[in-house]
Amino acid sequence: MPLRPVGSSWVGLGYNQDPIYRGPQAGGAWTKTAFDRMVERVNYMRPGRVRIMLNREWFNPLGTVGEYDWDSNAMKNLYRVLEHYRTEKIPVELGMWGVMPSTDTDPYTHRNTAAVQADLVTELRRRGYTNLIRYNGVNEPNVRQTGVKDYRYADWVTATKKLRNAFEERDLPTNLIGGPDTGEAPISAYDGDLGLEAVPGNAGAAQEQRLTWSTPELTGFTARFYASTPDVHDWEFYGSPDRRAWTKIEVTHTPGPDGGTVADNPRYRTDTSGTQIPRGTQFLRLVMPAHPGVDRAISVLDATVGTGTFTDPMNNLRLTESHTGGWIHPSDKEDPTVNDWWLEAAMEERVRVGGLETHFYTREVDLNAAPDYPEAVLANAVGQIRAARSGVPIILGETGMKAPELPGGVKDYRFVSEYAHGVRMADLAVQEARAGVDGALAWCLDGYQPETQCGMWDHFQADDDKQLRPWFYTWSLLSRYLPAGSTMYAPDDPADVRVLVAKLPQPAGGWTFVLVNRGNRTASVPITAPTGEIIMDKYVYSPSKAPTDPATGFPVSDGQVRGTFDTGRPVSVAADSVVVLTTRLEPEPDRP
Repeated sequence: MPLRPVGSSWVGLGYNQDPIYRGPQAGGAWTKTAFDRMVERVNYMRPGRVRIMLNREWFNPLGTVGEYDWDSNAMKNLYRVLEHYRTEKIPVELGMWGVMPSTDTDPYTHRNTAAVQADLVTELRRRGYTNLIRYNGVNEPNVRQTGVKDYRYADWVTATKKLRNAFEERDLPTNLIGGPDTGEAPISAYDGDLGLEAVPGNAGAAQEQRLTWSTPELTGFTARFYASTPDVHDWEFYGSPDRRAWTKIEVTHTPGPDGGTVADNPRYRTDTSGTQIPRGTQFLRLVMPAHPGVDRAISVLDATVGTGTFTDPMNNLRLTESHTGGWIHPSDKEDPTVNDWWLEAAMEERVRVGGLETHFYTREVDLNAAPDYPEAVLANAVGQIRAARSGVPIILGETGMKAPELPGGVKDYRFVSEYAHGVRMADLAVQEARAGVDGALAWCLDGYQPETQCGMWDHFQADDDKQLRPWFYTWSLLSRYLPAGSTMYAPDDPADVRVLVAKLPQPAGGWTFVLVNRGNRTASVPITAPTGEIIMDKYVYSPSKAPTDPATGFPVSDGQVRGTFDTGRPVSVAADSVVVLTTRLEPEPDRP
């Protein structure tokens, strides 16, 4: 099983945390029992990064610039949490849940909102929180809420430019600014492809749609298409020397029999090429006849022209010479002026951010229905982001908590207490790492709202009743044993098993292997890595075995593996189970 380097700059796994203790005995403040328990657990996890979001009212209750309450009870709770992470040298990302309260009209894009955020970061740095490594602005600005927010991508650009100006005025490093912190990144729509333009079946597909490119001395081209049905035969390309006389170029139009990766919304892909190009062709036109009820999209156009090559990644319509009005970006079918914020922010020249963050939820929990879905769509999307902006961390700021809905739209979080969610979250983390993200932050550590109960435990319960949920087992192991600076490798996966190999950073070095078996039978998987002679602890999470320290509930090893993996060595993983092999970092407590 050859190793394939992923090419990420790994910052680790972590989580989202509410800094306000909301237990019934606390009255909004941390109790010693609850805080000490939280510290013990997060110290075991050793997160690579933590995301903490603030409410503006905690420090700016009147919504006016300059009128701050830095010593409110909520801020004191925040400081206590930040101080712990500073002591442990754990990086923290911050942001605000929203722009209210505010005395301004259109506060999201108002310079006063930027000033308030810059003043917040200034105060936190004044207090010595040097582990604050990113400020991502307002949470999920692309998610529209009636009566609460209705922002466009241009609004994010404006707000971020003003935030940058406010940082500069206060001598804050502008590379702290990240974003766009978008929610429900639309990377699942078409094979994970961010760069495409679509004709939705319920709108523009009722009329003929065209795209025209200037392609001087065109000699050949390729294009990628997607459709919601395989029964499409209407992608027609024409060439012209003068935009008046057009000659049809014969190409193949029918999508392949499969290619969809979204379990409940299959998409069919085809790659079309044109080689018999009339001499003197200066313009290329795509014509899509009316086809109501069928979604169609073009992903990329690569052309060979007299001056070399021409590539239109289709992440916007700027490279087309002309186009009809039925084309939209599928990330926002209600607003054809909005492209994918994540990709668009990566290409944005008007404001450069220090980190490219989004939230990945769509279909991720239903991994049984689409077991290869996260990696399949993320790998393509991450590749496009990295091509648009190299050297900038690509972080999933929220991941792992897309709850199914009960009748009436109520979210059902009972799944977080199931054994299966421990396997699911391990699978998700492995697929995200294999896809090339630099880090992922689970939603969430210990709860945000009583009705969601999303955490690895819940601090809403009484202090003597905070049992760890099963998914703490796997997420804590991966957070702990896939530390920042690790080099990730993605070996070829055998059937039903996901494999991640990580070379751990110096000076300690060593290796971690993660195997997730989603199948219904035990698998023996050969692992090859240049480990030399090595001793590895073996952790097992299975229906019949998940050894823990009885005092803490933390995972303990189920034995050791000794030898070398230089020439390959099989590792057994039971059905519906996770196995983690890792170089020992320090002595583990003996298991009784």
